[in-house]
Amino acid sequence: MKTTLLVPDVQWPYHDQLMVDKLLRVIKDIQPEQIVQIGDGIDFPQVSRWSVGTAGAYAPTLQKHITSYREKFLEPIVSLAPKAKRIWLRGNHDERLEDFIQKYAPALSSLDCLSMESLFKLGKSWSYERGPIRIGTNVYAIHGHEAPGYAATLSAWDTKFAKRYGSDKSFVFGHTHQPGLVTRAFGYEGKVSPRFTMNLGSLMDPVKATYVKDGSVSWTMSFGLLRDDGKRVYPELIIATDRGFHLNGTKY
Repeated sequence: MKTTLLVPDVQWPYHDQLMVDKLLRVIKDIQPEQIVQIGDGIDFPQVSRWSVGTAGAYAPTLQKHITSYREKFLEPIVSLAPKAKRIWLRGNHDERLEDFIQKYAPALSSLDCLSMESLFKLGKSWSYERGPIRIGTNVYAIHGHEAPGYAATLSAWDTKFAKRYGSDKSFVFGHTHQPGLVTRAFGYEGKVSPRFTMNLGSLMDPVKATYVKDGSVSWTMSFGLLRDDGKRVYPELIIATDRGFHLNGTKY
């Protein structure tokens, strides 16, 4: 049985540190064979289109955010689960720096030193990939921005992915910070094949998201697991209540 740990949107440095610490403990305890960060690992607020013309565009904190995400999140995961395959999907926030360069300084886009692999010193420790990618038996990971347009409900996201990539597949995704798990099935005469779509939620602290006026959001802290025996996949969505959760009989 292969275990994949699914890390939701982190959007460093707007993460909740207690939840990040607990997730690192989970990684150490269960030693997953694969770890997938679903996208929006880092926020890059300095180069957001929302920061253009504001004081945030001049904040000298870009390198600080890059270094702290690498040293306090990416590298600890490598140390805690050295044998795991580790994948970081491209999210729309992760792409902000690339988009900024393309728009305002396209001549710099050819510099290797400005690639995500170089900036975060990923080497062979993490692969940085664009979704959808296959991460399990008939299961694909994607960040929601890859499927154009927005969907108001999880069922609508499920329909969108099924139409775009195939109803025979299951999906895990991030983007909206609203965790959930929906299922569908196809077949007849009792020969029914189940499929699912899982929204992984986020590890964000809404108080740090100052663009939310009063800190009132519908986001929920959570993460996911896949248990894969090569023929079947068993999805698990772990919801945190007051930043706490139970897993495998252990309280975190």
